[in-house]
Amino acid sequence: MRRLCLTASLALAMASGFGGCIKTQHDIRAEIAPIKITMDINLKVQKELEDFLDLD
Repeated sequence: MRRLCLTASLALAMASGFGGCIKTQHDIRAEIAPIKITMDINLKVQKELEDFLDLD
């Protein structure tokens, strides 16, 4: 019985030791694309221009 426990303990120790030697590699490819933002400010400029040129 003692020999069985010793063998099991040794096998467990070896399995956990070899488990740390496993190497994994991940291939992560992230694409960073530019973000295009278009802001239309023509209405604000048009209103300010009309208010400025208002001769009434």
